Amino acid sequence: MVNVPVIARRELNTYFLSLMAYVVLTLFALANGLGFGVMMRGPQADLNLVAATVFGWAVTLMVFGLPMITMRLLSEEASSGTIETLLTVPVSNAEVVLGKYVGALIFTMVMLVPVVLECIYLATVGTLDLGPLASGLLGIYLLIAQFLAVGLFCSSITRIQLAAALATVVALVGTLLVGELVRDMESPLAKLLLYVSPPRHLDGFMKGVIDSRDLVYFVATAALFLFLTVRVLESRRWR
Repeated sequence: MVNVPVIARRELNTYFLSLMAYVVLTLFALANGLGFGVMMRGPQADLNLVAATVFGWAVTLMVFGLPMITMRLLSEEASSGTIETLLTVPVSNAEVVLGKYVGALIFTMVMLVPVVLECIYLATVGTLDLGPLASGLLGIYLLIAQFLAVGLFCSSITRIQLAAALATVVALVGTLLVGELVRDMESPLAKLLLYVSPPRHLDGFMKGVIDSRDLVYFVATAALFLFLTVRVLESRRWR
C-alpha cells in the first residue's frame, strides 16, 4: 500500500486545481450559512436544537454536494483514457481505489469547516451540550466516508461523469428515505431495509451516544463499496 499516499496527494492536487471543487465548496458554504442564519432567528433559539438542525441540514446538502466531488474520480480517468495507463503501471487496484478515496476524504474535511465554525460559535454564545456536538460531528464524517465510497463505486461503473453523479444522488437519497418508508412495517425485508438506512445509525451520534454497532455499520458499508469498486477495476484490467 506504499502507493496510496502518492495517489491521494495526486487527487488532492487535482481537487485544488479544479474549478468544480471550488464551486461545490462555495455553494455548500453559502447554503449552509444561509440555513444557519434562518435557524438562529429569534432571541430564544434552543442552541442544542439549532446544532441538531445544523447537522441535519449539512447532511441534506452533502447528498447533492458529494456526488459532484466523487463523479470524476474514476469516470474522468475512463473517459480520458488515462485509466488504462493507471491500470498498467505497477500499482494494485486496491491502491488506486484507496488512494482516490483517501484523497476525497481529506478534501471533504474542508467542506466541514463551516459546520465546525458554526458549532464553535454556538458553544461560545450559550449553553450547549458538548457531548452530542462532538459525537454528531464524528457521525457526520462517518456518513461522509460512507457516501464517498458509494460515489466512488458509481464513478467506477460509467465513463460519463454526470451519470456517475446522478447515480450517486439516487443511491444516497434512496438509502436515506427507505427507512422512513418501511418504519412501521414488521416484515423481515422491512427490518433489513430499516437497518441499512443511515439515519437509523446516525441518530445515536446526534444524541451523544457512540455505539460500536453504528461504528461497525459505517465502516463495513464503506468497505463493501470500496471492495466492489476494486472488483470493477479488476474486470477492466482483465479486459
